[in-house]
Amino acid sequence: MRSRILRELAGAGIHAEAFEGVAQFVLYRRGGGYPVLAADDRVDALSIRRELARHGEWQPVIAFSKEPSPARIVEFLRGGGYDYLAEPFDMGVLGRSLSLLDQGRTPYCVARCRAAAARLKLDGLSPREAEVLGHMAQGRSNKMIGIELGISPRTVEIHRANMLSKLGADCSTQALRMYYEDALLNAEASAPTG
Repeated sequence: MRSRILRELAGAGIHAEAFEGVAQFVLYRRGGGYPVLAADDRVDALSIRRELARHGEWQPVIAFSKEPSPARIVEFLRGGGYDYLAEPFDMGVLGRSLSLLDQGRTPYCVARCRAAAARLKLDGLSPREAEVLGHMAQGRSNKMIGIELGISPRTVEIHRANMLSKLGADCSTQALRMYYEDALLNAEASAPTG
């Protein structure tokens, strides 16, 4: 099937290369550009998208399936996938999708790349620093955060300063932007309950 798909893409003038898995793709892909990773959804294209995000990257992932279910398509697109096609491919539909992608220069792609970079930085936070950031995102003051977490406002300030340093943020606004980009675009961050 892989060979047939590569032939179809080549016949439509679309350059494609095959990789054995996400790790090989991340390791050997050529820099400078936004390659599209097409994934047969029988191997769970959403997990491929998440694995790329774990590496701090957002590549536009196009999933395909012979019999896509509406629920699966919605789940994939909400999870950060770029497009979902029925197989066999309609090369006109694929061509339009790739044209809209415009080699990664669309606002959607720029936002996704920023979200992937934010996810990588947010993963470097300690659990307490991440908790403080989540409370900040809910509009709580240092005093309120301290009460919620059972720590002093001064300790909250220390966690906040460490968090800003790790994120490379000059101010709380930049840290919150990263938090919201990750929460909105990756749909993986969640604010603490309470």
